[in-house]
Amino acid sequence: MLDPNLIDPEVFAAEGRRLQGRLALNQLDERVWSHEYLANKEAEVSFTLQGGRDRWQRLYLDLSVKGDVPLVCQRCIKPMPFEFDEQSRVVLFADDASLDEAMLSDDELEGMLLQKALDVRMLVEDQILMALPFSPRHEDCGNAALAEVNQDKPNPFAVLAGLKSSR
Repeated sequence: MLDPNLIDPEVFAAEGRRLQGRLALNQLDERVWSHEYLANKEAEVSFTLQGGRDRWQRLYLDLSVKGDVPLVCQRCIKPMPFEFDEQSRVVLFADDASLDEAMLSDDELEGMLLQKALDVRMLVEDQILMALPFSPRHEDCGNAALAEVNQDKPNPFAVLAGLKSSR
């Protein structure tokens, strides 16, 4: 194969091959680099893809993706560090029936059908997108005005609760 990002997953897993690399976010698909929370699109992530067989002799791909990417805090709208270390195992199946059977018997299983060519970048991109938090924010933004607005205030419905219990 001419593209170094494409592998034959069956051969890769059966031979226990290993692939490591680093990718800048701006080298990935638009769905990653255009993500609204990314503060620096040049940040790099590293990945390791390892093939093998599990105890049931099923082929699998172990993917590890690590990165330290700055995200935009949704409270103060300033960059904040976000470190992730994601691990996943994808078990490869030859047909839909065996994939469906395995997925029904194991809720935790990640499986996919064998393909002739698999884009490693696509696997890495999916893992990054799953690692990103829904709403990134600092624990403490260090903004006194923001802290004052968000301070605990008495619940206005507490009075009603007191009236209800006095009956």
